[in-house]
Amino acid sequence: MQRQLIVLSGPDSGRTFRLDDGQTLTIGRGQASNTQINDPRMSRVHCRVAVDGGKTILTDAGSTGGTHVGQTQITEHELRSGEVFRLGETEIRFVIDGIQDEATIAGDQAFGRPKPQPKSKRLQDLVGESFADYRLDSIITMGNSGMVFKGTDTKRERPVAVKVLAPDFANSEEQKERFVRAMKTMLPIKHPNIVRLYNAGKKGPFCWAAMEYVDGESMLHVIDRIGIEGMLDWRAVWRVAVHIARALNEAHENHIVHRNVTPANILQRSSDKVCLLGDLVLAKAMEGTMAKQVTQPGQLIGDVPYMSPERTRDSASADHRSDLYGLGATLYALLTGRPPFEGESLPVLIQQVRDKEPRPPKEFQLSIEDRFQDIVMQLLTKRPDDRYQTPRELLKDLDRVGMFNALHAD
Repeated sequence: MQRQLIVLSGPDSGRTFRLDDGQTLTIGRGQASNTQINDPRMSRVHCRVAVDGGKTILTDAGSTGGTHVGQTQITEHELRSGEVFRLGETEIRFVIDGIQDEATIAGDQAFGRPKPQPKSKRLQDLVGESFADYRLDSIITMGNSGMVFKGTDTKRERPVAVKVLAPDFANSEEQKERFVRAMKTMLPIKHPNIVRLYNAGKKGPFCWAAMEYVDGESMLHVIDRIGIEGMLDWRAVWRVAVHIARALNEAHENHIVHRNVTPANILQRSSDKVCLLGDLVLAKAMEGTMAKQVTQPGQLIGDVPYMSPERTRDSASADHRSDLYGLGATLYALLTGRPPFEGESLPVLIQQVRDKEPRPPKEFQLSIEDRFQDIVMQLLTKRPDDRYQTPRELLKDLDRVGMFNALHAD
C-alpha cells in the first residue's frame, strides 16, 4: 500500500512526497524540514505527517498560520485518502495508491462525515459574486473563521476588503442574525489605527463584513521577510508599537477585547507606513454570540506563539492585558525575526508560553534601546498583573522612549 502527498497549489505545485510505514515527514519551508517548500506563508517547521500502525496522522508543529483541513484548524488529525490540508498558500492532498474513488466518499459518509458541499457553497468559489454593493474580485487570504477577498464597492467606486465567514461558523440562523447585528454596532468606531468597518450582512449561508482595504502587508509577511534578510530596526518597531497601542487604547475605551492580536492581524499601509489593527470588529461581534462556540474547551484559536499564558488555559476569560501580551510577542518577532517561543510540538510550545522566559531581544539585535527592550519584556510577563494594566500606561512609556531618541510616530 503506497501513500503519498501531492502538492495541489502554491509555489511548489506538482511536487510529491512518498510516505513509508513508520516514517514521519516534517513539512515546512526551513532546512529543518524534509520538504523545504517555497511558500513564505508557511512556517519553517509547519507540521508533521506520520504513518504508524496503518494510520496516517497529521500534526501541527506550532505553526504561525495553522494547519487546516477543510475550514477547520487542527492540532492533530487522522488523514483519509483524498483529504486535502492547507498550510500557508499551499494545498496538499493525501492519497493511498494514488487514487480517490467512490469508496473514499462512501467511507466518509459511513463514518458520519458530512457530504461534500456543492461548489457554489465553497468560499473560494465566491469570486465574482456580489454581497450588497460589494463585488468579490480576488482572494487575499484564508483564516480560522473564513476567507478575506479584495473587492470593489460598486456604489462608491473604491476598493474594499470583504471577510466572508464559513457557513459552519454559526450553529443556527438565529446566531448568524445576532452576529450581523453585533457587527453593525461597530460601524460608529473610526480610528486611524483600526481597520474600519463599512457594512455587514448575511447572504444565504454566509455572514460577511465589508471593511477598509489596506494596500500594504501584514506584520506576518514582514516577519517572514526579515527572518531571511535580517532584523527590523528597533525604531521602526517602536512606531508599530505606538500605532497598535493607540488602537488597543481605543478598543479598551469601547470595552472590546480583541483576543487575537497577532502579526497576521496587524497591517502596514505602503503609502505612509501607518499600522492598523484588523479583525477588531469580528472580536466584538463574537462577544455574546459565538464566543462560546469559538473558544470551547481544548480548542485553541489564533496563533499559539503569540497567545498569552492565560489564553492557553481559557481564552474566553482573557482581558485587555492579554491583547497587550499579543502586541509584545509581535514586537519581539519584529525585533528578532522569530516569535518568543518555537516549540517542536504544540504541547511543548504551550508549556514554553506558560513557564519559560523569552531570551532578551538584545541577544539578537544589539542596537535595541534598553528602555524599549524593557517595555517589550514587560509586555511578555507571565502574570497579567505584572504587565502594563492599560494601553494608556504603555503609551506613556513609549512616548518617553520616543522623546529620549527624537522619534516621531506620525
